[in-house]
Amino acid sequence: MRVVWVSFAPIERQGGKATSAVASVRYRLLLPSAALAAQGCESRVTALPPGANRRTLMERFRGAQTVVLGKVFAPEQAERVLELVGDLKQQGVSVIADYSDDHFSHPALGGMYRALAGAVDAIVASTPTLADVVRGHARGRVSVVTDPVEGERGEPRVPKAPPYRLLWFGHPTNLDTLQYGLPQVKAHNLTLVSAPGSDAERLGARFRPWTPRAVFEELRECDAVIIPSNPHDPRKAAKSPNRFTESLWAGRFVLAHPLPAYLELADFGWVGDDLGEGLKWLAAHPGEALDRIGRGQAVVAERFSPRAVGAAWKAVIGA
Repeated sequence: MRVVWVSFAPIERQGGKATSAVASVRYRLLLPSAALAAQGCESRVTALPPGANRRTLMERFRGAQTVVLGKVFAPEQAERVLELVGDLKQQGVSVIADYSDDHFSHPALGGMYRALAGAVDAIVASTPTLADVVRGHARGRVSVVTDPVEGERGEPRVPKAPPYRLLWFGHPTNLDTLQYGLPQVKAHNLTLVSAPGSDAERLGARFRPWTPRAVFEELRECDAVIIPSNPHDPRKAAKSPNRFTESLWAGRFVLAHPLPAYLELADFGWVGDDLGEGLKWLAAHPGEALDRIGRGQAVVAERFSPRAVGAAWKAVIGA
């Protein structure tokens, strides 16, 4: 099995390893590729550079049997991406597009998302909810492969008593969810980890600029993680469980609003409409909360580890 994964965002090297500031590149390309390589496949990731000529670009795919296209971030990339799909298929290469967000109705990206779904041989979606959306636009088969965790497994810990040190981390596109969560946790101390220059710096909570290292450090220091959502945005329903699973894997209790991906993990944290009620439950049931974290970590190891997710990708690519 020879696979090339394509990133449309920059990839950098840190400590001799490839990484990216973009979560979807790490979760959907770099970690699965490394997991496939560890299972004996020839697998590598390439970043699509701006301005590369067509012939030079195709050299990157010499010998590939399958090419997996990562998230497309800008509408101006559309022509080049569809051109690449056509060139690869002419050479007999199977092309899979990976979808981790529902942007089919997005005013700028929607056309690109719909066109790509109709052009590739197969699609992988990050959640069953997103797969249902994708099937309305896809020409080929649609499969589901979740996001892997990327941090280290932490020792489960539950705080003794409120007020708690709460953590929220995420991309600025998810900051709108905080207006539905902040009023529910206002009696507690909150840290926000997001991109510098975003509205997160002006919300009155402790702020730390986002880096993978910052997230893992804050996970070690916090008492619990909150994941609010915007009930008025149907696209949020397609979100993957990566923030929930990453927090569980770090050993922290998670309180989340009821998105489909979080409801599947509700037995290992607290999922409901009022995060404040969840914090009251946590204060009253610390022993059960600790047990939920431990059981959740076992499920994460079984279903969301890089090895497990790599095996799922291998099965989809080999189908």
